[in-house]
Amino acid sequence: MSARQNIRCKNMMYTQQMQHLPAQTLDRLIELIEKKLQPKKYAVIVHDKDRDAQGKPEEPHVHAMLSFDNARSCSHVASLLNDKAQYMEAWKGNAGNGYAYLVHATKDARMKYQYDPCKVTANFDYPAELQKMAIEVATSKQRTKVQILLDALYEGTITKEEVEQQLTGSQYGRFHRQIDDVWAKRLENLAQQWRKDMVAQGKKVKVIWIYGTAGTGKTSLAIAYAKKNGQEYFVSGSSRDIFQKYKGEHTLILDELRPNVIPYADLLRITDPFGVDSQVMAPSRYNDKALACDLIIITTPYNPYQFYYEIFGKQINPACPTNNTDSFAQLARRLSLIIEMTDSLINAIEYDPSKGFIKIPSASRKNPYSRINHPAVTNDAVTIFNSMFD
Repeated sequence: MSARQNIRCKNMMYTQQMQHLPAQTLDRLIELIEKKLQPKKYAVIVHDKDRDAQGKPEEPHVHAMLSFDNARSCSHVASLLNDKAQYMEAWKGNAGNGYAYLVHATKDARMKYQYDPCKVTANFDYPAELQKMAIEVATSKQRTKVQILLDALYEGTITKEEVEQQLTGSQYGRFHRQIDDVWAKRLENLAQQWRKDMVAQGKKVKVIWIYGTAGTGKTSLAIAYAKKNGQEYFVSGSSRDIFQKYKGEHTLILDELRPNVIPYADLLRITDPFGVDSQVMAPSRYNDKALACDLIIITTPYNPYQFYYEIFGKQINPACPTNNTDSFAQLARRLSLIIEMTDSLINAIEYDPSKGFIKIPSASRKNPYSRINHPAVTNDAVTIFNSMFD
């Protein structure tokens, strides 16, 4: 007996020309398969539309894909069909490909005649199974594409935005959490290297607090200084997730910051001048973001103590305001510069525990960013109103 005849396997394909079929008819073959072979799963079809390499019609032949719970000898299974072992092939690959081949739905058989799945006789819902396999193949291809993009994102050869632009809506819906995870890890790796460089240069974080009423130009000043500083800068987003779009910029503008948008303990960690010595994580919805900032600018309507008081209020011990847990002094020590903005002036401010916030002599400039120095946008309400009816 040959080695081929000795092969034992769980999946096999029986192929025989109809004119030489020992069972004589397709119905008789199916009867033998069900009663004698009793496979866990089977599917049978007659190929009568195939053509050879020269385009000539091939003799009609039958394919039967068989799956068993336990490995069986190809020669023995063939003998139960009253045929020779040479017509029984051990299926070495994925059994699903064998079942898909029955209608030429595999990649290598796409140029052959495509048979109707309804022509297949099986002990399971063959058309439904074929559709399921097609979905799995498509999903596998999606995963392969996304895996390539995720690797490129992790290595830094592509941006998060570029990854998202290359995905379909369904792909983004399926993989957006993985994209966020890889992006967060990428930022963490970049921040780690940045901290090493900062420590080697002996640098520390500079924190500027800019406060004033609406319209005094706080954000405009912050952005102007960020540009002058020559680094890419990030302006915080909505209060729901202010670090959502942070991507490793070294200048951070916490714009129009309100109390309790960031937990006070997190604010202290973020603004720690010596934060370069250890990893600083900014709170974000899905993944906290590793910060790599040596310049932090905070704009807010509150001076630092008002900001602190809005958070803790009655919890503050008036007799000893600096000794409370998470004290104001901890925030005050972190501020490299405090700026007050009015409609007309920009003033440098210092904090004196006994006197409060006082102007620093000779540190005041006219305010070119205030709304009073910029003409108001013409109110075109009447024109818009009339356009609704004209």
